[in-house]
Amino acid sequence: MILFISGQYAGAQYIHPILEKWAAKKAFEWNLVATGASRKYWNEVKIEFKEIRNCSTNKVADYIDLVKPKLIVTSASGNIKLEHLFIIEAKKKSIPTASFIDIWTNYLSRFKYKKELVFPDHILAIDNRCKKEMIKDGVPQNLIKIIGQPYLESISKKIPSLGQNLLLVGQPIRKYFGKKLGYDEIDFKKICLKAIKKKDKYILNTRHPEEIDREIKINYKFTSRKGRGSSDVAISHTVLAIFSMQMIIGYLWGRKVASIQPKVLKFDPSPLSRWGLVPILKNVDEIEKFISKNSFIKKKSKLKMLSKDRFNQLGIKGSVERFQKFLIEYSN
Repeated sequence: MILFISGQYAGAQYIHPILEKWAAKKAFEWNLVATGASRKYWNEVKIEFKEIRNCSTNKVADYIDLVKPKLIVTSASGNIKLEHLFIIEAKKKSIPTASFIDIWTNYLSRFKYKKELVFPDHILAIDNRCKKEMIKDGVPQNLIKIIGQPYLESISKKIPSLGQNLLLVGQPIRKYFGKKLGYDEIDFKKICLKAIKKKDKYILNTRHPEEIDREIKINYKFTSRKGRGSSDVAISHTVLAIFSMQMIIGYLWGRKVASIQPKVLKFDPSPLSRWGLVPILKNVDEIEKFISKNSFIKKKSKLKMLSKDRFNQLGIKGSVERFQKFLIEYSN
């Protein structure tokens, strides 16, 4: 039996293609424990999960004894106590553990718990680029296995036509980083909204499930609404964010994408801009110029071709197969 632990929304997305496949075939035994924003995703896709309220070392240990997993798989969310506790308790019971990376950023910090590094037995990287960056960040090389990104592979099978919206993607920067990046989600929204013309009707101003709900007033007001993941990207032609998963989806789907970083420090948390694939925009003027360029690919055939090139560029083909192959080693 494989036990999956999810804490954040993107982590739940990573696991979903496998759980959906296994639920349909009923070929493998698995269990799911969820907390944080991941619960919202599981409710949306109607996958049942177990909650461990007021989690503690004893509660986690008791649950492991109850379900007797052969492998525990966690999303490497960072700041999710439940994930760290499952790894710690599994090690005490000599149960193998694995944590997966869902996006190319913030590697080492994902494994810090109470100022200590807590590593699983296996860390599942997306591709060679991810592996190299992790090693440079201080993640032990011997723990890393290249698997891919199952969710990104699954959503790349059908490319939606360009939508009519400009999407602003909220992220819980203040909650997880404070001002360490030199800015937070409020700074991001402020310069974006200043750059958007008041007469523009088609603006999707979205909030992350863990983002503090605060409206921003700048001469005029765009109210924000709860984000809907890839659904928001599907109905948009442009994606402005910091380093959100929706940027990756937008890039794969042929949208115009930019990373908005009001104050760029030494490290760029956005993989797409870090690799030179999309621009970093630092002020209102740069955002205005980016928005004004109507360089959209409207023909479906060209959009599909562009998306295929980007899909291969990010090296995610075969992710579901590789993830399943890894899991099957522990399912018998």
